[in-house]
Amino acid sequence: MGYLDMLTESVDRAVERFERLFEGVTAEQANAFPAEKISEQLKSMTWLAWHTAREMDFQIADLAGSLPIWLSQGWKEKFRLDLPDDTQDWCHTLAEAKKVQVSDLELVLAYLRSAADFTKSYLKSLDEKHLDDVIDESWTPAVTRGMRLVSIIDDAAMHSGQVIYARRLLGLQD
Repeated sequence: MGYLDMLTESVDRAVERFERLFEGVTAEQANAFPAEKISEQLKSMTWLAWHTAREMDFQIADLAGSLPIWLSQGWKEKFRLDLPDDTQDWCHTLAEAKKVQVSDLELVLAYLRSAADFTKSYLKSLDEKHLDDVIDESWTPAVTRGMRLVSIIDDAAMHSGQVIYARRLLGLQD
């Protein structure tokens, strides 16, 4: 198994974890912020899935030199969120994060799957020799394509794990 195959497998596992954890959950439960009075940083299951999809989508689009699927596949219109397209969702306040609500959980899961497919398609298009290409010199050390891909996929795994925590705070079984 090559490096790119391992990255692809990691994307699949994160998405599978999200899908499994959304089983048996209502939209009301998924949209709930389970500990907002304790910590604004503990986001809803919906926000975590949406953010993970956007993080893959926008960062892969940047690497590929293409338009994010948020725009090219019409996800912006499907979600109709009261947030700018260039929102820095990783910095969302509780009020901003609460704008990410859905009535049908399939919407957020479908966007997540599409972002994962976009990511995997990009990975399959790469030659492993390009993993060492420097793509951002503003960091020390400079960020390579491979480092950025690991970061993107690591975030997906981390956020899928946070959904487990959110479920438990809501009193739901895993």
